[in-house]
Amino acid sequence: MNSFYIFIVRLILGIVFGVLLTRIFRPEWSMLHGLVMGLLLVAVSYLMQLFRNRKTR
Repeated sequence: MNSFYIFIVRLILGIVFGVLLTRIFRPEWSMLHGLVMGLLLVAVSYLMQLFRNRKTR
């Protein structure tokens, strides 16, 4: 699978889960907070992948 497609899938799933988690745990927050939470989830997934690949070298 192309790395661009992996990025798109992670971005979509991150935004969906970010909005879902925000709506479940902080219903008073706006949809923008959920979007930011999803983007943070995607950033954390790429950071974890970077650290995992750095450790195995």
